[in-house]
Amino acid sequence: MPGRRAARPYRAKGSRVPRLAGAGVVFLLAVAGLAAYLASAHHNQAGAPKQHRHTVLSSRVLKVQNVGIVDFGPADDGDSFVGNQDDHPLMLVRQAGSPTFVVIPASALAAPTSGGAGVPVWTDNQMADGSNIFIYTSSGQCLAAGRTPGALRVARCDLSLAQRWRPTNPGDALGQAFAEYANAKTGGCLTAPGKKPGPARLTRCGPPGTKNQEIAFWWIA
Repeated sequence: MPGRRAARPYRAKGSRVPRLAGAGVVFLLAVAGLAAYLASAHHNQAGAPKQHRHTVLSSRVLKVQNVGIVDFGPADDGDSFVGNQDDHPLMLVRQAGSPTFVVIPASALAAPTSGGAGVPVWTDNQMADGSNIFIYTSSGQCLAAGRTPGALRVARCDLSLAQRWRPTNPGDALGQAFAEYANAKTGGCLTAPGKKPGPARLTRCGPPGTKNQEIAFWWIA
């Protein structure tokens, strides 16, 4: 009973064997439980994905092209984009030091093959590992994931995961190829704002048809 730990417990004669047998049963149950735990832990560890596997990044460039990085716009209705301002397409530039989607001038909305006046301000480097690296031509800096969630920046090129972009959910609209571009470090996709211009962001990659993540290359040189 509580408060009587100093008192010598009463032991009936002949109780030693049953008590030892009981202790043995408890010991065996404890050993069995430990064995089951270790077996379960080993199974879970074996089945768990390896979290520290290093991603192999290639420094070999397969193709280089100067491009304008364009988002079709959330109002894209599937009609021709040539001379069409109703879709509110936006192009990616560096503005005030940050990657920003701005309105495409009407003179630049002509198809690239029809003398569109747009200027390709990015260099797209297609790497041997399937990733893309986007370099802002005028500064020689790379499009990269920012230091805060969802942010983007242009920074000194170092070929790191933060500067790698992997195309996903490719599609085609009237002969114009596009894809979503997921950042290799964060997994978020390059995302334009709504109909109005604004900062580029990294957001969760949407399913095919997510209009503000449909990135195309225009004015290829």
